[in-house]
Amino acid sequence: MNKLNVFYEKSLVGTLFRDDDLVYSFNYSDSWLKDKNAFQLSLAMPLQKESFGNKITLSFFENLLPEGEAREAIEKSQDTKSAFDFLKKFGKDCSGAIIVSDSFESPFDPVKKNELIEIDMKKVYQAIDEKRSVAEVIANLNPGYLSIAGAQDKFSAIVKESHFYLPTNGAPTTHIVKVPICRSGVKESVYNEYYCMKLAHLVGMNVPECFVLDNEKHPLYITTRYDRTVGKEIKRIHQQDFCQAQGIVSEHKYEAKGGPSLKDNYQLIKSHVTITKRSKALFDYLDWICFNLFIGNNDSHSKNISFLLNNGKIELAPFYDLLCTAIYPKLKRNFSFIIGDRDDASRVGKNQFQLVDESLGLKEGTMQLKAIEMSEKLMEHKDKWAIEVKKEIPSTKIVQRISELIGDRCKSIKRQGV
Repeated sequence: MNKLNVFYEKSLVGTLFRDDDLVYSFNYSDSWLKDKNAFQLSLAMPLQKESFGNKITLSFFENLLPEGEAREAIEKSQDTKSAFDFLKKFGKDCSGAIIVSDSFESPFDPVKKNELIEIDMKKVYQAIDEKRSVAEVIANLNPGYLSIAGAQDKFSAIVKESHFYLPTNGAPTTHIVKVPICRSGVKESVYNEYYCMKLAHLVGMNVPECFVLDNEKHPLYITTRYDRTVGKEIKRIHQQDFCQAQGIVSEHKYEAKGGPSLKDNYQLIKSHVTITKRSKALFDYLDWICFNLFIGNNDSHSKNISFLLNNGKIELAPFYDLLCTAIYPKLKRNFSFIIGDRDDASRVGKNQFQLVDESLGLKEGTMQLKAIEMSEKLMEHKDKWAIEVKKEIPSTKIVQRISELIGDRCKSIKRQGV
């Protein structure tokens, strides 16, 4: 039986097991169950003495890992062939608040001085030029600081005055750095996400701070980690994405592949967000759906929306990973959720929004009104922001194309009856 310990700061949360048949399980520790400040890892894993089986255990821990080509490249270079092996080597700074380690004591030591290791960005840029995973470069610098969920090639770091560092002694990172997507037909992904994330802020959505470090040849998209608080000390905040919360592994993150539906996620928020923030969270979720429809984000699946645990209360996390995928012909064409009875954004309109109202138990016309409001806000800001981005980044060509696509989407949905 192989095992890894799971910590929150210095406290032992529990133990992750993998047996000889590669079956996973998890147990909370007795000390954690007695801790008045204890929290559950996910809504699918309540605080209990009984062990969690393979499916539920993997739904949390496997969802902490990179996906797709990024994960394959790391597994090949680092000989990490499973979720267990990956977390054993790279579990020091996961999404959220936990640390995974094969040590009996937490690697996190708040007393020791946090010596920073500067990342050699020449090696990162070389990996970009050679179309290799930059995560491989980071893996070789400081084993333990790599476990960022998602399919894009990225790494976590501390960013200070355009320099990039990795912490020591199990200390948290503060930023996520994304490099250009190196895939045929996908261009300017860094500028794409920057434009869309800032546009989300302009229309009133809650998103983390982000910026582009642009040297044209190697642009980097950098965002602050919303699961960290930076003050006298950097503190981790626990989070769970909506797949983890519902016990769903990453391969089922899309509704079309058996993942959560628009209604499933709405009910999740309704059932679990603290009552003082529940109503706003539900409307923010509907805004998120509308925004993604209009900007052409067909990758807005249930791993790309999360809960945060703040002072023991569950709330909706800031929105992240907002970019226009519809601009790239080779990427997924259908929307991540079925809207009413359709997942083709060009065929969504009044009838589909009415079906959403009925499904969610909303007052008739609610979803249509949210769509109208979002389209009006986008039409107000999209062109002005595109002009500003062009001034900031003269080489970009994609932001104007995205702005035009958004305009077409807004008009298309109006033609469908909005």
